[in-house]
Amino acid sequence: MLGKSLFLVLPLFGISISELCRPDAPEAFKVRFNIKKALGDKAYPWNADEEFLFKAMMVFAMRTHVDNAIQISNVLICNVTPRVSFWFLVTSPSNISEPLQSAKVKNAIRLERNRINNAFLLDDNTLEFLSIPPTLAPEVMSSSKSWLIVFGVVVGLLGVVAILFVISGIKRMKSRKKARAEDNEVCEEGMKSTEGDENGDHIESLQFCEGVDNEAFENTTPL
Repeated sequence: MLGKSLFLVLPLFGISISELCRPDAPEAFKVRFNIKKALGDKAYPWNADEEFLFKAMMVFAMRTHVDNAIQISNVLICNVTPRVSFWFLVTSPSNISEPLQSAKVKNAIRLERNRINNAFLLDDNTLEFLSIPPTLAPEVMSSSKSWLIVFGVVVGLLGVVAILFVISGIKRMKSRKKARAEDNEVCEEGMKSTEGDENGDHIESLQFCEGVDNEAFENTTPL
């Protein structure tokens, strides 16, 4: 009696599983492997062992991020093509006829994408989860780039300091020229005003102007 019951139940179980894993099923995902493109002459054949490895990686991702009770039997694969593409679906560990929510499966795969790729010696372009875009890892900045940035910042600061120094020197030179011009004007006015005065006052004015000229000459003499 038990044997007859199992004989009747197993076909129904197989039909229910095939209904779960089928193209475009609500919770199913399509995967495409480009092994030949990635590895060329070193490409490995897709066989039952590779299929088992894929199921194991799915179980690893699901157990890590969804439910640690998920087993190999909860990963269903169907519609495998010779060019290595197929559909897969993950079922609930408590009810194998109930698919896991696609959002949970997507999140787990995205978080473990690098581990899955490395298991098959592929990358995001040669192992494609067609409806699960990869999560791009932040670019790792090399030490050489860091030194280039630091060097650029230092050079930029030195350039700013040099420009400020040149501007300050130009302003200082202009102020000296202006002061010398003002002193010359004072001398000229003083000399004119002393032309009619006594000889002593005229000599003092000449000495003062000569001192101004000499001071200006000394200020402008290059080092």
